[in-house]
Amino acid sequence: MKTEVTIGIPVFKSVDYIENSLLSALSQTFHDIEYLIIDDCGNDGSVEIISNLQLIHPRGSAIRVLHNDKNRGVSYCRNRIINEAQGRYLYFMDSDDTIEPVTIQLLVDAIRSTHSQIAYASYEIIDLVNNSSVQMFQKEDLQLIGEGELALYAFSHINVFHVSACNNLIDLEFLRQTGIRFINAQYWEDMAYTTELVTMITRAVLLSNITYHYMWRPGSLSHYQNRKHLHKDEIMNNISIINYLKRKCKLWKSETYTPYLCKILEISSFYISCYIIKHSHCIEPKISNQENQNILHHPLSLCDIFKFENLKFVNILFWLLGCMPLFIFFPTIRLLGKLKKAI
Repeated sequence: MKTEVTIGIPVFKSVDYIENSLLSALSQTFHDIEYLIIDDCGNDGSVEIISNLQLIHPRGSAIRVLHNDKNRGVSYCRNRIINEAQGRYLYFMDSDDTIEPVTIQLLVDAIRSTHSQIAYASYEIIDLVNNSSVQMFQKEDLQLIGEGELALYAFSHINVFHVSACNNLIDLEFLRQTGIRFINAQYWEDMAYTTELVTMITRAVLLSNITYHYMWRPGSLSHYQNRKHLHKDEIMNNISIINYLKRKCKLWKSETYTPYLCKILEISSFYISCYIIKHSHCIEPKISNQENQNILHHPLSLCDIFKFENLKFVNILFWLLGCMPLFIFFPTIRLLGKLKKAI
């Protein structure tokens, strides 16, 4: 290890945002930082902006740029960062987001003082269209020690412990030893990575400080909902992430956190199903009725669910929803979707 912290940033078509994003990273009060940029061949001028900062910024020599041979996607870039980073700790951020000047110092102090494997801070979502904060995900100041304790907290506090690979500082040697990597996916690659990771951490510290500003912008990869045309493969790609985690639930069925994770996955599946019904006119090729219902199939058996100590009733309801005849399933989903304003 040659430095204390690596900030890893995948870059693809971020020409309008990368300067502010990188400048916020370069403005950290903590000084022993390597800035590892992965150029994912956007060819839009982003790399030229980074090259200029390498020349003129006082910390420009700490910026290291690696170039992919072709466009590979964010999962490949983040996995490359894990493999190439030279820091003791790793911090991911996206190329259109910004961080507070004290972000890394706060996280380093927290992870060192508690001897944790990972330190999480809090963040907000900024609507770039209206230039306003639209949502905050603020955690408690809390230390979690013990097998499954972080996972239980994360899955039972999903409103504050939102899925994101960014804005946490992790011991890089520990991360490499877990073998966890990002799944190659266009959307929700964070979900599989974060979910698996929290199940393996036994010492974590959470901070209430808002240190990260996630920029919501029209047309970003994580927001395809307003598009007029959508290929079936993109929806199925999302579903593949959900199904990957459902298969993991079979391995974790005896864990205290599994009822909460099952609920999260089934709720996600429900909203995907509602989205397909509501926007069936713009999805090509069409998703069949049976494929739609398969999305709701519960990962565990009814016998397994009856053994749950928590959330037994809601998981039984989701199990029934995924197993009922199609002629009952669709009226039920439509009714529930309208009640939840998802259809």
